[in-house]
Amino acid sequence: MKSREQAVFDSVFKRCLFLGYKTYDYKPDDDAPYPFVELEDTTSILVPNKTDVKGTVELVLSVWSTRKKRKQVSDMCSSILAESMKIVEADGYYVALNISQSTISIFDDNTTVEPLKRGRVRLVFTIL
Repeated sequence: MKSREQAVFDSVFKRCLFLGYKTYDYKPDDDAPYPFVELEDTTSILVPNKTDVKGTVELVLSVWSTRKKRKQVSDMCSSILAESMKIVEADGYYVALNISQSTISIFDDNTTVEPLKRGRVRLVFTIL
């Protein structure tokens, strides 16, 4: 059986592909076409009880595009959030997206030669 964080990671990855987005679980090569989604970090906060382990899994992903494509980045981030709200089960773990703790940030990124627009989506899932 997969770990809780891997199950959530895989479920979100599949949802991004379902939405038709080029999706990576690593930094793609410099020549990768925009836009794309990069799943980045996961953090698990586990809370054991008498019979099981509950808690939360936080997943951070980025949507990358060219600097003049802010609306595209915003739409992609919103679609990923909406699709993540539909996840109720991940490889045998029952989960629910905690909307009040999940966030979307959109900003300029100047870490490359070409200025980019970047959306960062933080998804916090509660393990039920």
